[in-house]
Amino acid sequence: MFIKRKKTVLSFASVILIALGVYYIVYLAGPRRLGADIIATINNEPIKLQDFQEKLSIVKMNYPPEQKLDLKKVKASILRKMIIETLILQEANSKKIAVGDEELARYIKNIQQNYTEADFNQMLSNQFKTYDDWSADVKKKLLIEKTLSKSITEKINVSDKEIQDYYNKNYENKTSEAKIKLAQIFSTNKTTMESALAELKTGARFEEVAKKYSQTPEATNGGVIGYIKKGEGIQIFDKAFEMPVQTESPIIQSEYGFHILKVLDYVPTGKITLDSVKQSILTQLADEKETKIYEEWLSDSLKNAKIYKNTALMDSIK
Repeated sequence: MFIKRKKTVLSFASVILIALGVYYIVYLAGPRRLGADIIATINNEPIKLQDFQEKLSIVKMNYPPEQKLDLKKVKASILRKMIIETLILQEANSKKIAVGDEELARYIKNIQQNYTEADFNQMLSNQFKTYDDWSADVKKKLLIEKTLSKSITEKINVSDKEIQDYYNKNYENKTSEAKIKLAQIFSTNKTTMESALAELKTGARFEEVAKKYSQTPEATNGGVIGYIKKGEGIQIFDKAFEMPVQTESPIIQSEYGFHILKVLDYVPTGKITLDSVKQSILTQLADEKETKIYEEWLSDSLKNAKIYKNTALMDSIK
């Protein structure tokens, strides 16, 4: 039996990091001449000087002023990234993979939900982009992720035997420490916490009160921090190990502010079973296969590509 992991595409950032860390791109030698506005060609598709300079300008603008910029290294890194982008988009074209208008609109809508109108316009300004330019970049990113999914991620299968073998090697005959699933409401203002506690005492649901009053990031998830062991997190979390499951603490003060804790679940010390770690093993093995398949695909793509670089033009850019 084979278990196919749910679709979790390599992020574009991780794709580029893998590529830059693993591969050195070999450029074809020879008398081929490129135009004065062409940095390189990949299978006869050009990378234009203007596009290259835009990316270089962004790197320069965001580079820490206290650090010395290694311009030669940065230029080579940008070019490698642009070459890999081009290869992936060529793969999309050859397999007739596309991003439709409705698909793009839904994707952009999800992004925009995280911004106010003013913040969104500021983001465009910071990137020196018009909305149309930004939208085109988003479409390209989405197409890259879609192509990687179809070319790489959909090929990943992890068998029951592989999971069992990994468990036998890494978990069998080992025990886990006791842990609790913890949620909290937190505020630096005691009056706010007193209001939260008053609502809890009237029977209000903990997660709704957390969303209303808590100042921590997990507030949007009803205050749920997740499973923790003793000694993880801040010191007062250890007090929750003394609480019964599904009970709430009074207001507890720490060096950070005020907390109300709730224990959602308790897992005692015991043997680590296959069922308890099966999903994490599946994720681990699938990630390893995903990276390996991507590296093999990229290596083959680079070997088979005809890549020419305009060395003189690259060297002249300051």
